[in-house]
Amino acid sequence: MTLYPVYTAKASTIKSLKTILIGLSVSALLSACATTSGSQRPIAQRPQQNTQIPVQIPNDRPNQTQPEEIKPEELVNYKSGITPPFMDAKNIQRVALILPFSAKSARLRAEADSMLKAAELALFAREDDSVLLIALDSAGTSAGARKAARSAVKQGADIILGPILAGSVKASSDIARKSNTPMLAFSTDTKVAGNGVYLLSFPPEAEVKRVVQYVAGSGARKFAFLGPDSTYGQRVLSAYKKSVASIDGMMNGVQTYTGKDITVMQEPARRLAKIYTDTLAANEAAGKPITEAAFHVVMLPEGGTALRSLAPLLPFFEENINPGNVQYVGTGLWNREEVVREPAIRGGIFAGPDMAGKNAFSANYDAVYGVEPSRLASLAYDAVNIAAFVADGDLKNRQKRLTDPAGFFGVDGLVRFDRSGTPERGLAVYQIKNGRFVIIDPAPKTSNGAF
Repeated sequence: MTLYPVYTAKASTIKSLKTILIGLSVSALLSACATTSGSQRPIAQRPQQNTQIPVQIPNDRPNQTQPEEIKPEELVNYKSGITPPFMDAKNIQRVALILPFSAKSARLRAEADSMLKAAELALFAREDDSVLLIALDSAGTSAGARKAARSAVKQGADIILGPILAGSVKASSDIARKSNTPMLAFSTDTKVAGNGVYLLSFPPEAEVKRVVQYVAGSGARKFAFLGPDSTYGQRVLSAYKKSVASIDGMMNGVQTYTGKDITVMQEPARRLAKIYTDTLAANEAAGKPITEAAFHVVMLPEGGTALRSLAPLLPFFEENINPGNVQYVGTGLWNREEVVREPAIRGGIFAGPDMAGKNAFSANYDAVYGVEPSRLASLAYDAVNIAAFVADGDLKNRQKRLTDPAGFFGVDGLVRFDRSGTPERGLAVYQIKNGRFVIIDPAPKTSNGAF
């Protein structure tokens, strides 16, 4: 299992670096920084400042000065891949990073910018200068992603990180496959994984599996579902049914709705509550205890305002649906501060990464850049470390290194990739207690029995 360094940097380390504009294409960003090829170092010393770090800056990126130009022919060797002059004679691992730097969506542009900063932070945490990061713009489109993938292959990328959007992954993955270049994408859509494409993300399926296994360990065998009839909701429901079947449980109620307003949630909630009420009445008549209720666990795959509207409905229609009798469970959508303020969800549980590593990463990122990282920034940080390990080896063994059963341990915890390209995550189980999230079952630190 590969361990990553948790890096602490000062802002001056990055701010003092000299930036050189390279005249290639406005869609490409090139960064080469100090890296480490060691796979078992728990913490890296701060690298020496390198004043020859090439970075190509798209014209549409704000607040950037235009530095000195370098002619393309001075930089590019298409036979062996792109090679900055100061990296000549080195065994370079070329890592392409495809992100939507010029997307129409301001949110996507901000996400891309933050992920690039995190990727650079990962490079600064390493100890030698053998890794070259080639950042390319997908523009948030399928066509842009294909163009970026072609550029990555042409520039000799050993591995491609990204894109984010499922459509972009689907559109560009065939280019990576034809060149036998592994692609480590950030999409949560498992349909685009496989055949050389791996997903470094948090698909809801992993969260559902973890939480079902946890409650099953406490004896729960009867389950229900109340959630949106959306693409996300259907994915969660499918994973929920599969996980329940895997522990020989029973699905005794499924109710869905369309929309986010409480008015569309009320009738499905009433119907599910009635199943519980009717079963209680039948059991009472037969002299059976309340533990013989219709369900012990209810999945509520919502977040934010929608969750706060949904959660109180079941106890409103049936007072016996309370934390003493029924366990509410959720997905990563619950991992928002406003959730802990909803009384109806107290005692509810969900699965997610151990936040200790991510909190340390966020603090370091803030110390360097003066802002908080984006939601996906930690994925980019981990991706660079995984890529450096995978690329530092024989070309024929890269897929094998990426699917090492031992997995990888990064700021988002333990992850490994199966042959289908989907991630298996080592997740913690959280419970809402006293207005905060409390870990009630820690995330595994090794892959032994973790999955």
